[in-house]
Amino acid sequence: MIKKIIKKIPGFSKINAVRIFLKTSHDFNKDKKFFFKHYINSNNITKEKLEYDTLMVIHTLEKAFAVTNPRVFGKDKVNKIIKNIKEYEKHDFDRNSFAYNLAYGTLQHYAKVFESHSWQNTEEYKTVNDFLNEHKDCLTDSILGGASDIYRQDVLDKGHIDYDSFLSSRRTVRSYSSVTLKDSDIEKAIRMAQKSPTACNRQMVKFYYMDSDYAKDVVRKNGQGFGLVDTTNASFFVITFDMSGWGFVGERNQGWFNAGLVSMNFVNALHSLGIGSCFIQFANTFKEEETMKKELGIPDSERIAVIITCGYYDEVSCSPLSLRRPLSEIYRKVKTNGGGTID
Repeated sequence: MIKKIIKKIPGFSKINAVRIFLKTSHDFNKDKKFFFKHYINSNNITKEKLEYDTLMVIHTLEKAFAVTNPRVFGKDKVNKIIKNIKEYEKHDFDRNSFAYNLAYGTLQHYAKVFESHSWQNTEEYKTVNDFLNEHKDCLTDSILGGASDIYRQDVLDKGHIDYDSFLSSRRTVRSYSSVTLKDSDIEKAIRMAQKSPTACNRQMVKFYYMDSDYAKDVVRKNGQGFGLVDTTNASFFVITFDMSGWGFVGERNQGWFNAGLVSMNFVNALHSLGIGSCFIQFANTFKEEETMKKELGIPDSERIAVIITCGYYDEVSCSPLSLRRPLSEIYRKVKTNGGGTID
């Protein structure tokens, strides 16, 4: 009754619009502060920032390793890797880190490449070789990193599947079998999803499997869109990305894109293992997200991208048709010499 009376007040709609605007602006401002607090070049040095920065530099070198007729390259890159290694060791971060060991492996490969081209007299080679000789105890026999050849026939042989049929057979399902997900299937699906491309191979997307009733309840309470999902037998994953992985303001939105790539490959991987799934959008306020991360023990520097419910397929599942728009409505050939004309 009170709401009806309030709505009759002149200017109510404008007041409501202002309220929504202020609330939205508040969250946008929180997003800005969050980015500048956690991105790679923010003031505080963390293990994660050093690792993401190192992986980014390594990937630029790997692209150079793949050049057919290379020239001497990588001076700034190898100096940056060496600097990061020293910073890592100075702070006594975990030496079993993937990025830390890959850094040494990449320098080893770099030296081998220069030796194969007889570039030992270059400043770049001497810098790397001297550093490796001073850190022989950190080196391994198996050199990590580098580049490898891709053979067309291998691609054709291993990639020859009816992908259209595979994609068509996957439909969003909102109820699942009572059979508990096997750890081996979860790990296999994540390994497959890991093959997704991420910006400079920084691999900033994380998977959180809700393995307790409390964790599941937290997700149910915070997720938006559970209304038509039968969560009785559902397993829950929360997919995040780490803001520490981004290097400059132009990358501020890259996390959502990268999380989307990985998440789509993840549900397709689940599907290949007989596991159905449903994306639950995470459209929460910044405050709600912070509360949920705290309750689930998700690190402060990460953002929640999406929630995924899943479970083994029932013998029969019913799903919306979700028909796709015709190609003519979503596809255009752009033929223009200016003026924005599109055929």
